[in-house]
Amino acid sequence: MDVLDAIRSYRPCLAFSSRPVPPEKLKAILAAARLAPSQRNFQPWRFVVVRDDEQRRLLAQASNRGKLIAEAPAVIVAFAVEEDIPITIGTYISAYPLDVAVAVDHLQLAATAEGLGTSWIIEFHEEKVRDVLHVPEGVHPIAVIPIGYPSEANGSSTGRGEADRKSPDEVIAYDSYPW
Repeated sequence: MDVLDAIRSYRPCLAFSSRPVPPEKLKAILAAARLAPSQRNFQPWRFVVVRDDEQRRLLAQASNRGKLIAEAPAVIVAFAVEEDIPITIGTYISAYPLDVAVAVDHLQLAATAEGLGTSWIIEFHEEKVRDVLHVPEGVHPIAVIPIGYPSEANGSSTGRGEADRKSPDEVIAYDSYPW
């Protein structure tokens, strides 16, 4: 599957089978995330792969979307490391969350190309995630990403394809901001 096919076919996975994710697929997916571009190539991300049932159960308790986290055979938690990127966008926001978001997008598209489903969960209690995974200060969870083979019962949330997207005229302009 090429990248445009992965972009077109990605949908959030809302139900997983219990089939384990092969380690070589996890490695390939994480390699794609690691290769994401970042500001000045600082690479401010870290990823923790959680396969242990008890750890996943504890992570599930840190989110109101815990059922999805608990049922996935693996969960990848993406972190941003403050000290790895002192750059700001304009003068108002640190660049590290955006750099990590690009890496997470690479991860999700690579998972799609491997026939796996993911969901990007941002609804979590940061301190609970930090406690479960023993995360030091200055390192922030950005996403909790359940990953696995979609179950037969899988559906998806919004964004079912190009027909449900805003038209190009609504989101693209040339030479100035006309809206």
